[in-house]
Order: sequence, then C-alpha cells, then structure tokens
Amino acid sequence: MTEQFSIRPAQFDDAEAIAQVQVAAWGTTYVGMVPDALIERMTVPDRTQSWQRILRQLAETGRGAVFVCCRGVRVVGFASVGPQREAELLAAGYDGELTSLYLLGDVQRRGLGRSLVGLCASEALELGYQKLSVWVLSANVNARRFYEALGARLLIERESEDRFDPVDEVAYGWDAPQTLDSGPCD
Repeated sequence: MTEQFSIRPAQFDDAEAIAQVQVAAWGTTYVGMVPDALIERMTVPDRTQSWQRILRQLAETGRGAVFVCCRGVRVVGFASVGPQREAELLAAGYDGELTSLYLLGDVQRRGLGRSLVGLCASEALELGYQKLSVWVLSANVNARRFYEALGARLLIERESEDRFDPVDEVAYGWDAPQTLDSGPCD
C-alpha cells in the first residue's frame, strides 16, 4: 500500500503541529552542526507561539505563505516563503526568501521537499517576488546538495558573530524561480 501525502496552505490551528515538526527536525538534523544548547533551547511551546505570530502576520499582510505536508491528517513537514530579510540579498534583487523547509526524517527522500519548494516558488511569483533565496547551515551538506540539485546557486556566506553559539550559513538563490516544478506529491 502506497502512503498518501497532501500539501495544503497552513491554518492558524496548525501552529503547534508545525512547531512539533521543527523541533523534531532540529533534534535529528542539526546534531553536531550547531551547539547542543541551541537545540535544547528550541521547545514546542516557544515555537508554537512563534508560528502563531508568523501565521497571523502573514494572514494580515499577505506577503508570504506557509504550506504543510500531511500524511493523512498529521503534519509531517512544512515550508514557508516571504519577503527577503537580508539587505545584501535584497540589494542583489533577491526579493523573496524560502524561510523554512522541514520534514520529519521518515518522510524525507520521497519528493516532498521538492514539492514544497516548488509550491513556495509558485507562491513567491504570485506575490510578485522576482528572485528567491534560501539560507542553509554551512555544515548541512545534505541540504546544500538538495538545493543545488534544484538549480540554486551559491550567493553569499556569512560567519556567525556569536562566539558561544556559532552557526555559519550560506545563501543559495534562484534567478528564475518559475523553473522550480513542484512535481507530484507522492
């Protein structure tokens, strides 16, 4: 029996489920890439509040979107897109940003991430964004390969200025996000 997944726009009531996915993903993906203290500080209640604020703000401004990937009714992943937050990238014409992409480990490598990115790219174009970027931990080789396989190119790198919890990042970008096909959700 083939598992069925669906992707839909997030609702305000999805905030806790989104937070659960994000906290779980951090706890499995980023071990060894970021200081343990950062992972330990991330809690479902805190992230739920943040996602409630984000979902409320996006609903009010219409400047971005969050999509959830579900297996049945259970949220197993999500992605979000909105306006660029980095001045240097905005100056270079990257006015849209893929602000998050998280999937639980047991549903990765099924095309769901590609579907979420493609949907976010389509939404970005509908919102009037011309170019799209995404930030990735420098040490996250799998994510870097994923975005490169989707045609993103390396734009800039930034070193953390936090000497206690350093997290270096790289930005990737798509000059033509319309070329990102969301493909089927399998």
